[in-house]
Amino acid sequence: MGSIRKPPVFKVFLIQLLILLPIALIGWLYSATVSYSLLLGGLIQVIPSAYFAFYAFRIIGSAQAGSALQQIYRGEIGKFTLTLLGFALVFVFVKPLHSAALFSAFGLMTLVQWVVNAKVIQ
Repeated sequence: MGSIRKPPVFKVFLIQLLILLPIALIGWLYSATVSYSLLLGGLIQVIPSAYFAFYAFRIIGSAQAGSALQQIYRGEIGKFTLTLLGFALVFVFVKPLHSAALFSAFGLMTLVQWVVNAKVIQ
């Protein structure tokens, strides 16, 4: 009888960061504000998603299904909270801010996560 392996979800976050950092550096060619706005927008997506993955995949196996479901709920609540907190902190404390770059990087990292998950976690 085989066991269920944990999916390599943290590889997805590493790939996201390897894509985000050069994009932020390229943004530096336009302006420093665009660069750090791109970086912050990407991190606002990557960090909460990594938090969710940490909790969602801590427990594997049908014998602990109740505990696994609790961890998934905990991870999702934490992800939502961290995302809201990330945007709130950036909008309150980061001045000047290029909001189009911030939201573009957030959206791009979401798309990257979907594509990489489809390729890596099969």
